[in-house]
Amino acid sequence: MAAALSLLSLSAVAAPDAVYHEFEGATLTQGRVIWLQNCETCHGYGIAGAPVPMQPSEWRTRLAKTRSTLYEHAIDGFYGPDDAIMPPRGGNETLTDEQVRAAVDYMAALALSYIQAMEKHR
Repeated sequence: MAAALSLLSLSAVAAPDAVYHEFEGATLTQGRVIWLQNCETCHGYGIAGAPVPMQPSEWRTRLAKTRSTLYEHAIDGFYGPDDAIMPPRGGNETLTDEQVRAAVDYMAALALSYIQAMEKHR
């Protein structure tokens, strides 16, 4: 039983690396850390209508928007037409604009990587 629990805990720790890709560059590296600490809770599971980056259908229209629009929604908060709720700064008022933008950049890169992988396998 203890061995099974150990394996379970190891797989839970390893999951973010497998699902939440690491990208090169300081901004995306910082963005991944911020995203895992602040955004993954909702965006990893679709809570409150949060678009999940591993679901390309939820990101195509969002990635067609300007990056400044995505930043604005993440910094100021946003109520989507599909009743999605994005609280300002993901609910963490201590995040700076730069940190929020880094998290948005990471999430957009992650979503784009899943879109490209899906298109590659068509």
